Amino acid sequence: MVSFAKATVTRIRAGTLTERGTKYPDWDNTDDLDIPNCCLTWRSTAMSQEGRVLGIEDTRVLFAPLDADIQEGDRIKYRGKTYEIDGDPRDWESPTGAIDHYEITLKRYEG
Repeated sequence: MVSFAKATVTRIRAGTLTERGTKYPDWDNTDDLDIPNCCLTWRSTAMSQEGRVLGIEDTRVLFAPLDADIQEGDRIKYRGKTYEIDGDPRDWESPTGAIDHYEITLKRYEG
């Protein structure tokens, strides 16, 4: 573990609901997994119109170990807030193996 990767996040994966032969994500039936040794950076953007704030788009970047069980379509919970994964997790392998990691963009909307 690298010294800056001290956060633990919770990966939330939807169960499966089948209706008329078609499978759908079932967010009422989830498989949750705590993933330690992560690091998050954040940036937050206010969406405004005529000087009035309409809502917040909270965007963060999650750096997680390569052995973390995270995939496109999962959600991530951190400090009580739930984020959706934006795009596909990207894996980064370092030449030394010391800081191999996933880089995952997370988004949350409020307002």
